[in-house]
Amino acid sequence: MRFPLLTAAGALVCAAPAAAQTARDGSDIIVTATPLDQTARRLAECLARNCPPKEDIDASLAHAENQFVAGDYAGARGTLSKAVRRNNGYRRVLPVEVSDLQRAYGRMIDVGGRPDVARILQIDSLDTLKEGLDGDDHRVFLQRALVADQFAQNGRWRAAEDIYAQIERKAAAAGLPQVSAYALLRRANLLGALAASDEMYAPRYRALLNRLEKLPGDALTRYRLAATLLRAKDAAQRHDDTALEAIVAGIDATRFAQPHLLYAPTIVLGRTSPSQLPESGATVPPQWADFRITIGQNGRVESAEILRQSPHLEQRWIREVRNSIVHRRYTPYTGDPTSAPATRIERFSFVQDWANNDHPMSRSSRIRGQKADVRVAWIDLTPTDTPPAAAPGNAGT
Repeated sequence: MRFPLLTAAGALVCAAPAAAQTARDGSDIIVTATPLDQTARRLAECLARNCPPKEDIDASLAHAENQFVAGDYAGARGTLSKAVRRNNGYRRVLPVEVSDLQRAYGRMIDVGGRPDVARILQIDSLDTLKEGLDGDDHRVFLQRALVADQFAQNGRWRAAEDIYAQIERKAAAAGLPQVSAYALLRRANLLGALAASDEMYAPRYRALLNRLEKLPGDALTRYRLAATLLRAKDAAQRHDDTALEAIVAGIDATRFAQPHLLYAPTIVLGRTSPSQLPESGATVPPQWADFRITIGQNGRVESAEILRQSPHLEQRWIREVRNSIVHRRYTPYTGDPTSAPATRIERFSFVQDWANNDHPMSRSSRIRGQKADVRVAWIDLTPTDTPPAAAPGNAGT
């Protein structure tokens, strides 16, 4: 069993909530998985009987995912850190399982405000796969793409683009056209993000979109469709409503049983308020909020409500997130006319990264402090029997 909330290496990732979520009116929203106390007990019992490494890894991932969903980010990080130390020696005999563990730990480190360390852990996950699998295995290529994603998040655009381009070439040579197309899509998505703020990237971006649209064969249909969705995103970013509506009108709704995200306005939070700044050397844990999003068959958001949130969350952050959500556009979808509109559950984490000399208390020292700037990391928590709306990522800073 794998735990996709923290470990999946695909283009689109969704996850089942690990416990019941409760709305503010007290009504249960979702009950789909094992309660937190049970995953804690299973992990403890596993370790007490010196269980095999694979069982240890599975139990650790399950409990860490539960802790994350419950809002215990430090606990999830601690669970994964201990599991990595216990099982790192089995990377040659269990490369996929150990790589999953390292990848999950890297994701929790990232939302803990240390993206530089997270990048190293994603590289460790890649090295583990390379040690135990053939270099042309699709899982090796997909982990390389996650490493590139981490480089892009850290602002190292050129390194990320180079990795995507390398994956595209090598996967094609290895007879993996879908992996090659995925790398091309990731590269186009990166260039599109850069072109949105700097026109110099636009020609290269358009060239990549043209290549996506010309990919041959039925097996690559979804990547040709992805190019259409990226063009819709571009139109929305340019506030060209006419072009956007023309593209959306041309999308065949019968291709989609559920909506897929076309465009989400960037969430700009700026600097945190002085009351949210830690004292020198102290740690401010990520604040978070879970939203339930309802999407009509025309692809427009009908409602966005908070299900749960961490204590002391700044209300202006909530306002910015909600304002972005309600202005999203999704693909039209067919759905079941007798059922309710599609629903998404998404977690937004408000992260203050760590750096030297950024904190007011440490400007003249080497003490590391958390930045006043806040970024948003978000992930789809929609149950796995429903296709995801978007891949996890950063909504903006």
